[in-house]
Amino acid sequence: MRFPLSLLSLLASSVATSAWADDIAVNSRVAEVIVHPEVAAITRRAEFDLPAGRHRLILNNIPYSADLETLQIDLTGARQTAVLFREDGAPPRRADDPEVLAAKAAVKEVKMRIQAVRDEASRAASEATAAKTAIGFLEQLGSNEGLAEAGAEALRDITRMIASEADAAGKQALEAQIRARAIEDQLEDLAKELRYAEQALEAIAIEDSNRLYLVIEVDMAAAGPSALELKYFTSGLVFSEPSYEWHLATGESSEVTLKRGFGVWQATGENWNGVDLTISTLQPGERGAPSQINALKRRVQDPRPEPKLRSQASAAYDESTMGVGNLAEPIIEPMIIEEAAGGVRWGADTSGPGATYHFSHPVSIASGPDVLKLEMDSLTTEAEVLAVAVPMQDETAYRVARVTNDFDGDLLESDHVPMFVDGKLVTFSDFAGLAVGQEIELGFGALHGLRLSRDVLQKSEGERGVISRSNQQEEVVEISVENLTGETWPLRLLDRVPYSEQEELEITWNAQPRVSAENVDKQRGILAWEFDLAPGEDKLIRLETTLSWPEGKLLR
Repeated sequence: MRFPLSLLSLLASSVATSAWADDIAVNSRVAEVIVHPEVAAITRRAEFDLPAGRHRLILNNIPYSADLETLQIDLTGARQTAVLFREDGAPPRRADDPEVLAAKAAVKEVKMRIQAVRDEASRAASEATAAKTAIGFLEQLGSNEGLAEAGAEALRDITRMIASEADAAGKQALEAQIRARAIEDQLEDLAKELRYAEQALEAIAIEDSNRLYLVIEVDMAAAGPSALELKYFTSGLVFSEPSYEWHLATGESSEVTLKRGFGVWQATGENWNGVDLTISTLQPGERGAPSQINALKRRVQDPRPEPKLRSQASAAYDESTMGVGNLAEPIIEPMIIEEAAGGVRWGADTSGPGATYHFSHPVSIASGPDVLKLEMDSLTTEAEVLAVAVPMQDETAYRVARVTNDFDGDLLESDHVPMFVDGKLVTFSDFAGLAVGQEIELGFGALHGLRLSRDVLQKSEGERGVISRSNQQEEVVEISVENLTGETWPLRLLDRVPYSEQEELEITWNAQPRVSAENVDKQRGILAWEFDLAPGEDKLIRLETTLSWPEGKLLR
């Protein structure tokens, strides 16, 4: 329900009992659109002249996607007295809509020109056919048996006449054929013109035929001009997303350039033609108030013996027969990802909450098929370029640019972002967004000349990797990174050791050379080595880990 029932009843009663000078049809147009990430705020405008008296303004071209619960009306030049809204049974868009009529006329005009060209080509083809018929007649005339009795002089005259007429008819046929081909060549351009005209008509036809019915009751003290502005949110599908390109320029001083744009798509049921477009990062549909927490009451009580379930009995049997004790907690802790919030600046209004970016030229977006991409600007900042190696997962290191967002606004999340190095496309990546002042490491593709290996060393028993007894496990790992490139790379190598939150599970480890950082990015057990790797150099890292736990326990 878009309006409270009591309000509708009151308005309907007002309309039924009032006397009106006349009903005036008003066609409003979409003038401004503010596109949020998943919704749009629409501003419609109309200007008209009204005579003195009380009138009903009939607005029947508002699409069904308009959310009239959010409707705001600004009327100038007249006094608004009531509003009536009818959702069901609203009249469809009129067939004599000027925009529809103009598009149909354009299609008809192109079709008429195509037919005219075809008619002219047919006339040229008819002339060629007639000329060929004349040639055939002259050929038959030359072979007529009656000419055998004619004298020599008469035969010469007949021969000259046949040759002359056949030559003229042949030239006429050739010229007619050439003219027909030239005329038919025009059809190709006309066919393209017809397709464009039909597409323009289809763009209008895809608008929803079902329109809302809105009546605004007004009172005019004196005749004069009036203006109407309607603002509302649309319940139709609207989508906007930033479009990014990251460009890394290497050299003595590396820098990163961000090229920004915006993609906009809408399916509101009507076309936006020449609208004033603004992009906003605010999301009106989000929750507007913080969460509430309730008081936590704790108490203690004497323990009760728990009933022995079948599963517990089975577990007891397993422990007695296999020597299995309490299970340890998982060794690997899940990564916590924090989602960046904010918006993208377009050199526009960043005062107050969120940010808005106004496009300087009127834009047009058809409902449904059109995806509009607006080019924005380029932002450049310094970057620290290094190679990052994860031998546990990868065979090569990767080029990474460490960048801080020192731009004038937050950067929104975007998918499938192209990444360039010195003008060459190297990969595509998803961008999670970046708040002002936040640092990020951007991946710019593999460095195939930095080769990685990670081997668990061979043991005397012939097993690979692990020497263990019932309550101890030892592991020795050798990590290698080799530089086959022609330049020295600042390299950051990442690996891991297990961790535990149980005192009875003791974990010790030793690394040669020593690590540069532990618990990287607040992830327990993640280690980092940082060093410069010269061309042709091979760096070896030895990592030894020992896990010990009480007898009768099982390592998990």
